[in-house]
Amino acid sequence: MPALVPELVNAAMEPSTSPSDLLRRALVVARRLGVSELTDWISRELNGYDSDEVLPDYRRVQGQLMVEHPIRGAISFFLPPDIAAPLSDFEMRQSVPELMQLAQSTTNVCYRYFPLEVEHMLMQQMRKGNGVAMRPVLMIHVVQIQGGVIEKVKTRVLEWALDLEAKGVLGEGMTFTPQEKQTVQEQHYHFGDVSGSQIQIGSNGSNQTQTQTGGDTAALSALIDVLREVIQQGSLEVEAREELQAELATLQAQAASPKPKRAIIKATAGSIKAVLENAAGGVLSAKVLPYLTALL
Repeated sequence: MPALVPELVNAAMEPSTSPSDLLRRALVVARRLGVSELTDWISRELNGYDSDEVLPDYRRVQGQLMVEHPIRGAISFFLPPDIAAPLSDFEMRQSVPELMQLAQSTTNVCYRYFPLEVEHMLMQQMRKGNGVAMRPVLMIHVVQIQGGVIEKVKTRVLEWALDLEAKGVLGEGMTFTPQEKQTVQEQHYHFGDVSGSQIQIGSNGSNQTQTQTGGDTAALSALIDVLREVIQQGSLEVEAREELQAELATLQAQAASPKPKRAIIKATAGSIKAVLENAAGGVLSAKVLPYLTALL
């Protein structure tokens, strides 16, 4: 009977191996070794990521802004860079099996619609600009799903399996010895919460910093700048301005933290959105909403 880890290495190197099957094999190895970090990562890849979970960097892709023309179909939609950037940043939260289905698109692209509030804002901008409003949509190329997400998942599994193999952790007879389990427990793995394409491996007790993804960091920085402008304009009532100043201080603290907490940032963005929506004078502008949406 082949050993678990060499079998996993062979499966990861075989082009015909389904990514879903590869992840299930890796799940067996991770569970039998008792590596909770990898078990959690693999489970999310197989089942999808919840809306409040921080995504791995490889699951953020840049789409192309389009609008649905009634005659010509999808055509390009151009916005100022500071507005287009956060709207083009798309989070691929679907499970690997779902992504595999999307990657089979015969048109080589797939489309994603925006949340209703963002869609409404963009259509208002179009109507003001040229008197015609068409439904906005984000176009994503299949290669971004196949090469940018699925292949990177397979590579991370392979890297981990090769690391186990190099340390003599093989899983002969479909089980692992106490010594093999001890060897793995002395390592600390990060799969989904680090920047870069490779897994991060270190000994227990080493310093490993969880970082935000580039899209979150850019959106947070931009939101802080825009909020400062809104507050300094002086068009808000005193109560709303004081609320925004408190929320701004929270965002600044998270931006300065070596370990920013997405849950706090998300809750703060929601509070800011509520304040601005209730403020008189339509303060929730086209510049603010995209960054809020990127953090919610």
